[in-house]
Amino acid sequence: MPSAVRQLVQAGLKYTETSIGASLGGMAGRTALVTGSTGYLGSRLVPALVAAGWAVRASGRRDRPDHLPPEADYRPAELAGDDDLAPLLEGVTHVFHLAGVSSSRSDEEEMQRANVEGTRHLVEAALAAGGVERFVHMSTTAIYGEEEQLPVPVQEDAEAHPSRGYGKAKWGAEDVVWGASDELPVVVLRPVSVFGPGAVKLVASAVLDAAIERFAGLDRLEVYQEPIEQRLLHVDDLVDASLHLADHEAAVGRAFNVVSGVYPTSLEVAQILADEFGMELAPVDEPECGLSYDERSKTRDQMLGRGMTEDIYFTEKRFRFMRKSNPNNRLSIDALIGTGFRLSRTDTREGIAESIAWYRDHRWIV
Repeated sequence: MPSAVRQLVQAGLKYTETSIGASLGGMAGRTALVTGSTGYLGSRLVPALVAAGWAVRASGRRDRPDHLPPEADYRPAELAGDDDLAPLLEGVTHVFHLAGVSSSRSDEEEMQRANVEGTRHLVEAALAAGGVERFVHMSTTAIYGEEEQLPVPVQEDAEAHPSRGYGKAKWGAEDVVWGASDELPVVVLRPVSVFGPGAVKLVASAVLDAAIERFAGLDRLEVYQEPIEQRLLHVDDLVDASLHLADHEAAVGRAFNVVSGVYPTSLEVAQILADEFGMELAPVDEPECGLSYDERSKTRDQMLGRGMTEDIYFTEKRFRFMRKSNPNNRLSIDALIGTGFRLSRTDTREGIAESIAWYRDHRWIV
């Protein structure tokens, strides 16, 4: 996404196809359907498409969210249900399929239903509609799994060995997409842990954990001393990659890992959090360090009483996302770079600091 457009999107300013889309050359004749538009990535991708001059039809399971730009046509739909999706696909040239559910708040049955059956229903509707020039499917690197050692860095043609319910469900959804690739121009993106302003889990949950301990009066941020390598991706880069691959001729029929290429350790991420909250980082030899779940819950309740919102996902295990080690952590991004794409948000400290400032401004932490 051009930097001028990103600045407008992030600032929440009004934009029109004539004022901005025309200056970018516009996307005349192109209509994008964005499923999962009420989710985190969708809430960023829809404004970016509108700002770039696309006609956008957004869809989700809930009522129209306030954050969508007025230029976007919004139509509620249950992809995995009995809804007729033909009207949703009418006139659509590009599908950005972001809809699905993760393991944060869904069991395996719901993940299979929403991710696999929802994708199957949408693919069938896209094939029946005809005229779809690109079907961009948002998958995940969780399909590679964590139990089978793969050649590192993991390339996109590595055999999938999903080891968790979410990875299995997303691999099932990919299987549906690849099964239609002879008739549908498919592009698959496989991102890692996405963070940025407005994110509600993973890095956001770690931010909340640090905020809780600072609110409780602690001036030392304890963290397990074993460094565990993390893989992160700023939401801006994922939005940019989605737009880039949707328009790149050589992307059809291919999958792309999407990761920053920078792999900070859990200690490095914790140091950023400690600095942002004015605390001293204290590596210790006890994995279950820091406040207990009950202590964290009580402190969080106090913060909610002070006007903090409940938006950020509160995990039972402190710093949960930073505690997962993965032998397949490092991923090849040669395929993505080979299309001419360049990642621009690879400074981990800058990205996390920016997110924390956003959370404070919006009272997601106090």
